[in-house]
Amino acid sequence: MYAIEFEADIKNEFIRLPHFEKLKNRHVKIIVLADDSAEPDHEKIVQRQPAKVPPIAFKEEIIDTEPDASWDLT
Repeated sequence: MYAIEFEADIKNEFIRLPHFEKLKNRHVKIIVLADDSAEPDHEKIVQRQPAKVPPIAFKEEIIDTEPDASWDLT
């Protein structure tokens, strides 16, 4: 069995694998270990907001979206 170990700072959903050529076209098991002592920076986490949709005319009736305050995103 060929094993590879490395550390990386996660910036997005992609991780560059060192020595990729040795792993290409092989079945692998991926294990991710994170240091629990490091708290995630909650200020950088972007929460999704409801889309601001303009009123819609449907069969001569105007349909308006709910105001943002009525959305419960928790």
